[in-house]
This record gives sequence, structure tokens and C-alpha cells, in this order.
Amino acid sequence: MELLTSVVANIQVHLCSLFAMVEPASNVNGSKAKFVEHSSVGLVRAFGESSMKRYLENWFNWIHSMLTGWGVKDQVADWLTWVVFGAGILVACILLNYIAKLAIKAFVNPRLLKHDSNWSDAIAKSGVILRLSHFIPLLLLAVCLPLLFSEAWQERLLPFLTLYGLWVVLIVGYALIELGGDLYQAQKGEDRSAILGLIQACKLIITLIAIILGLSIMFSKSPVYFLSGIGAFMAIFLLIFKDTLLGLVAGLQLGANDMVRVGDWIAIPGTEVDGDVVELSLTTVQVSNWDRTIAMVPAYDLFQKPFINWRGMSDSGGRRIKRSINIDISTIQFATGEMLDKWGRIKLLEPYLQRKQSEILEWNKEQGVDSGEDFNARRQTNIGAFRAYIEAYLRNHPKIHQTDFTFLVRQLQPTSEGLPVEVYVFTNDNRWVEYEGIQSDIFDHLLAVVPYFDLEVHELPSGSDVRNAESQAAAAAAVIAAQSS
Repeated sequence: MELLTSVVANIQVHLCSLFAMVEPASNVNGSKAKFVEHSSVGLVRAFGESSMKRYLENWFNWIHSMLTGWGVKDQVADWLTWVVFGAGILVACILLNYIAKLAIKAFVNPRLLKHDSNWSDAIAKSGVILRLSHFIPLLLLAVCLPLLFSEAWQERLLPFLTLYGLWVVLIVGYALIELGGDLYQAQKGEDRSAILGLIQACKLIITLIAIILGLSIMFSKSPVYFLSGIGAFMAIFLLIFKDTLLGLVAGLQLGANDMVRVGDWIAIPGTEVDGDVVELSLTTVQVSNWDRTIAMVPAYDLFQKPFINWRGMSDSGGRRIKRSINIDISTIQFATGEMLDKWGRIKLLEPYLQRKQSEILEWNKEQGVDSGEDFNARRQTNIGAFRAYIEAYLRNHPKIHQTDFTFLVRQLQPTSEGLPVEVYVFTNDNRWVEYEGIQSDIFDHLLAVVPYFDLEVHELPSGSDVRNAESQAAAAAAVIAAQSS
């Protein structure tokens, strides 16, 4: 508190000492306006007080005499002269600011961009130097204020000039914060969204400080005066903006913990949010869903509720296939010699059949059982051969990860819909369209080879199945009736 108070007090003291106190006054006769000098310090003396006074006085008297020559009364001419001078100063401020920006764009920024440095590029693109051009109008106003206005008017106008200087400092501070974000992005090589919440929080903090300083300047009060009542104000503020503050904290947590970035694919269970993050603000996450709708998600919801971030899948270079084929259990059987001969012509399956057959024969021999029709003997099955074929087929597929990712073909718990044979592998292309094409090609082939292993895919009865069954039952009944008659 004491430091903040001293800072504001020093700013006001230095600004007051910086501006020279020179008072304009009109001639007693009203024919010409003259300047009355008071103690002059600061910028006015540094820029040549006497020469500037004479220059402005000459212009003032020339305009005044021209107006009176046109028949304007002295009192009106005095006011019009001040209006013209004020307008001229404002125009000069605008022109100087514009010229300074043109000079920066033409000479300073190109030289910065020529340097092969992250710092120079970031400074040129952040606009920090461009915003510094606002100090030139501030300097001109500081010089002209004591030369054009009386001490009473200076006291009235000085707070507005100080507020303008505070605004310039504020926008330069914004640019410096943006510059820090750009440098972080350049050095870390990460997306800026990771610190976007921190950037916005810093802007909010310096904005609140600027508001307190501005109120202190406008009402000529110490910042402590405004901060002393901040307790009651904050209680009301927290009550009204509870959700906003929760979102603010959540946004900072999301950014600090790198939970979400722009470009991440996220999905929130139980909602229709499923798509790419396109924008991260301090309180809101904007998601572009796959159906091209836009979802605005409060940052607090992502922090409080579970959500799925697919960034790990995108970064890993693999995308999971987890799909099953339901086999009709009634078609599962032991393999006959004809089946084994037929399957032996499949090059992918031949090594498995030979290895498995040798293993079974050796085990049966050790157990002293017949490898033929003996129920006690081990024998191959068509479902086992089909599962082995799926694994061999995927092992030779160029679009499937063979190492570093789970590779699994397994049976799941049998259900009323058959025996699920599940494929659990990862493609090496995680782009959505390509991934779906790879998955479809694999299951096109697997579904087509199911009958080759004397198996059938389980299907629930459809309307045509019911009609066919009814037709067959009616035909059988007709045959029985004909035979009985």
C-alpha cells in the first residue's frame, strides 16, 4: 500500500514539476493578449522557453490582430484565438503521432526484421515501438500546456494530461505482455495457447492498477483511499461475478497444466461437444464440432468435469482399431482333414498350422491319445484357425503398427449375439479419413473370408428371415397334410 501510494505521489509530483508554469493573460485594454511568466522548470526550459514563448506569442498576436481586423470584438477574438491554438495543437499531436508511426514502419521495423533473432522479430511484430509513438503527443502537450494556459487552467487540465500518459503506459504494457508471449512461443516452440490465460490475467491486473491510479489522479486522492473500501466492493464483486472468477481460475489452471491447446481434439461425455479447439480465452473454450457447429464451453466445466483429449493419439502417430466380428456359435467345430488341407494353401496361415499341428501331435503322443476322433485328444478348431489368420493378416498389413503399440486379436465373452472375435490394433496413419479407410478395408476382407473357415457371422432375424421361415413351415405342413391324406 505504502509503495503504491508513493509511486502515485511521485508521478504527480514529477509531472507537476515537469510542466513549467507560464500563464497567458490578456492586455488590460483588450487589444492584444500577452503572456505572464511564472517560475519555469522542466521540459519547457529544456526546449527553449524564451524562443518558444516568442514564437507562440507572435502567432497568437497575429491571429488576434487578424480577427480584430475583421471586426471581431476583442473578447470574442481572445476566445477564438485560444480555440484556434487548441485545435492547432491537437492537429499537430495527431500529425506527429502519424509521422512517427510512418517513420517506425519505414526505418525501424525493417531493420529489426533483418536481424536473424527471435527477439528482434518479436519486437517488430508486437507493436511495442509503434505504441511508443504516443509519447510524442504527450511530450508536445506537456510543453505547450504551461505556455498557453493560466495556472488555474493548468491545474484543471493536468489530471487529463496525466490520464493520457497513464493510458499510453497501459497500452505499451499490453504490447510488452504480448511480446513476452511471442518470445515464449518462439523459445519453447509450443503453441501460445498454453500461456494465453496467463497473458490475459496479466493484462487484467495492470488494467485494475491503471483504473485505481486513474481514479486517484481524477479525484486527487491517494490510492489507499480507494483500496480501503475494496473489501466490501470485493465481497459484492465475488458474489456477482462468481462464475466469471471460477472460469478465470480454471482458465489459468488449464493453461498452466497444459490440459488443452488450440488444435486439440476434445470430447465431453454426455454432451454434443466433440471436435477441435479453435480458440482459448481466459474463461471460455471454443470448439468446432465435426458437424461444423461451434460449441462455447466454459473453462470451469473442463476443469471440473472429465473430458477426453485426443492429443496423445495425434502425437503418438497411431490410432486404435477396436472392433469385433460376432461369430455364430453353432458353426464352431473341430477342424477336419479336408479343412486343414484347404487352410494349408493359405500362405499366411501355413506356418501357424504346421506349428500348431506339431504341437498337438506331440501333446497327444505324450498323453497316449489318438489324434483322430478321440474326444480326449487336442484338435484344431475352425475358430482358432480364423483367429490365427486374422493375426497373420494384420502382421503383414503395411498400415498397422507392429511394435510399440498393443497388437491383439482375442475372443470376448460369448453373448446371445454370438462369440465376439475382437481386433485391437493401431494404424500408423491417424488421419480420420485415411484411418476409416484402413479399418473398412481390413474388415471387408475379414468378413469375406469368414465362410472359408466354415463359420458364419451371427445376425439377428430380419423380416425376410421370418417370412422365409413361415413359408417353409407352411410348405412342410402342406406336405405332411398331403401324405396323411
